[in-house]
Amino acid sequence: MSLVNKKQLAELFPWSEKSFTAFQKDPSFPIEEKGGRGRENIYDTEKVFAWLLRREMGKSSESPKDRLDRLRGDKEEIVIAKEIEQLVPSEETEKLLAGIATTIRSTMLSGNRSLKADLDSLYDVQIDVGVLNEHSRNILTALSKINKQSECSS
Repeated sequence: MSLVNKKQLAELFPWSEKSFTAFQKDPSFPIEEKGGRGRENIYDTEKVFAWLLRREMGKSSESPKDRLDRLRGDKEEIVIAKEIEQLVPSEETEKLLAGIATTIRSTMLSGNRSLKADLDSLYDVQIDVGVLNEHSRNILTALSKINKQSECSS
């Protein structure tokens, strides 16, 4: 327990003497000894610290009006983001990605015939296109599991 005056409080804590004068108007503010007319009040630093901590903790709770204002602001930000195309609706993104995945799949599987022809002529071998297709399907299956894993971790 350390007893100090208002000036010393202002030196210990990040508030001015004027702020502590305003804090004193709160009946719950801890004044150890009231100085009376012309004399300074005395404060217990531990009690003042606890009071300041409670005061700051209470500030974090949002009033209903503050919450409504924040939500309205969030809604307006979403509207603006859509207008400037920084935000894309999930349905559009899903359709686009599904189309890309289908194109990749068909290109990968149909490309195996071309790959077989190139390998056969370059290396004078006869590769079974089914082996290449199986390999491609394994890759596609592994890629499809990435989506399922990310959905599970969300």
